Amino acid sequence: MSCRITSTQITPGPSNSSGNKQRLDDENQTNDDQNNPYPHTDSDDDDSSDGDLTQQDILDRKRMKAANLKVLTDIRHRDEGIGKIAGSHRVPKAATPLARAIQEFTRMLMGIPRKGRGSSALEDAGVPKLPDPPSEEERNAWQTRKQQKKVVEKDAAEMEALKKPMEPVIFTSRMLSNARTRYPYHFISQCEATLSMAGFPRCTFDWGAPYDSPWNSATSTIILSHWVKAYDANGAKEFGILVKDNTAANREEVLRRWCAGKASGYCEQTRNCELMKTPAGQKTLEEKIVRTQSVTNKRLNKTKIYDARLENAARLFGRDSPEFMMLSHQDIHSDDELVATNSCGSRQKLRLEWRSSELDTLISLLDQAHWKRKRIPKDIRNAKQLVERGVYAPDADKDWFPPKGFQLSLISPEWYDLQEGLRIEELQLNEDNPVNIRQAIEDVMRSFRSRANLAAEDARQSGSNMMSAENFCY
Repeated sequence: MSCRITSTQITPGPSNSSGNKQRLDDENQTNDDQNNPYPHTDSDDDDSSDGDLTQQDILDRKRMKAANLKVLTDIRHRDEGIGKIAGSHRVPKAATPLARAIQEFTRMLMGIPRKGRGSSALEDAGVPKLPDPPSEEERNAWQTRKQQKKVVEKDAAEMEALKKPMEPVIFTSRMLSNARTRYPYHFISQCEATLSMAGFPRCTFDWGAPYDSPWNSATSTIILSHWVKAYDANGAKEFGILVKDNTAANREEVLRRWCAGKASGYCEQTRNCELMKTPAGQKTLEEKIVRTQSVTNKRLNKTKIYDARLENAARLFGRDSPEFMMLSHQDIHSDDELVATNSCGSRQKLRLEWRSSELDTLISLLDQAHWKRKRIPKDIRNAKQLVERGVYAPDADKDWFPPKGFQLSLISPEWYDLQEGLRIEELQLNEDNPVNIRQAIEDVMRSFRSRANLAAEDARQSGSNMMSAENFCY
């Protein structure tokens, strides 16, 4: 008997594809329910949580959120700083031959004179040296000419451009005819010609704008391109530039740094010129110059004394000695103060309260050793003038503290007893004695004695030792 397919068996139902899709959707929904057994939204969470919180809890949450945001901001700023340092270009120092060559080339173009030897600081401060930045009219004219040049170059065949040719720019040269320079003048003239063709009325930077502004960027590009031409033509041979330093990146960064420094100098120049217009302003400017020179001289004198003491410590004790390491701290060396008497000034040493008397003695002996080593009378006078700074000032400098981790035995006990516990804890003073201060003083004083005195002292020492031995035998 054959099997017949009835109509009931072939009744259309849901397709296999739709059934599989429905089954997969159900399985995905089941998995989502298992992974997230408590589905909710942010709004529901806020409503449910805020409803059970007190006002104090809400304030605590806000403070915690603000603290977390501050931590994230600090991390972002730190990462940005690390990225800038990692990606920054190491700029040659201002005293390198490359930097001096580019700076002198730019100064010649801008007519910046050198400081006169016979002029006073007040007269020099009241004379404008840097050129004024471009005015608004000059800047607009340069931008307009720049746009016109683009149009002419693009549509050079058009009759309209030929009917209205571009007018030449009147260029004002600032080059000083009597300036002392190591560059031939024709290199500067060629650069001025290129600046004129580019539409600049004179060579200057826009001191109030960034270095990458259109005016400054175009000016610096022309200056550096002509400096490279002068260098290739052996025009900068007197500077002794190293080939490895003469790269495009170094040249760009040197001029960028110079422009940034002169921008602040132009602001100060403007203020000084305004002060020079009135007698009261001149007096204020003079006091400012004296104060600035005093700070500069104090810093230079301290640096010279610091170097002299370290040099003598290295020769007496060695560079690997604990005495040399102790004296390497800048904070243990005192400053000077200027005492004005009858329009004249005398120097006084500022006493550091925290230094022990033994440490003061050792430093004073090192100052004496500086001039005792000299042989020529002129060198002896100069060395004495450097280290002999008069007596100590009556008032000690209370704003100075010993370096962190400094040797405790080299600190004044009286000063130590008056300090707060938190400050002592922060200093983390070393209770060990790597420096035998008394032995160090004795070694320096021994170097001052003559050979005859040393021989006599050794003879007396040996005689006393023999007498002690004989008495011991008896």
